[in-house]
Amino acid sequence: MSLDDLKGKFLVEDATRNEKLEELIQKALPYCVVRKNGSVQLKRSDLSGKQQVKLVLIARLIGSRLDEAVTGDVLVEQISEYTGLPKDQAAARAKECLDERFAERSSRGSYKARPLKVEAFLDGLARQKSSQRAS
Repeated sequence: MSLDDLKGKFLVEDATRNEKLEELIQKALPYCVVRKNGSVQLKRSDLSGKQQVKLVLIARLIGSRLDEAVTGDVLVEQISEYTGLPKDQAAARAKECLDERFAERSSRGSYKARPLKVEAFLDGLARQKSSQRAS
């Protein structure tokens, strides 16, 4: 493969990135939304604490890509507020996300989702939901 061919595959247009973002938004919408002030509203309460934490991190990541006023970093206190989990449980679930490499720590007590982990998690939630309906 020539260098020009490789360059064409490696350097992609923003439209490709925007298409991927649109796809992630569609996948996340059944589970959460982000308000203009950056707060996250979860739409389902039947998820585990860790799943809720991951959705908060995902929502803020997507929100940060759509609006510069929304940061992708989420404090443990915010995770607790958005999920309804006690602060110590929110911190424990966020640490589990860090250990699984789903998230990274941006500063002490602040986490953000790793973009490459988001789609697989959302796809897993969708599969889980469809298998529950089939049962």
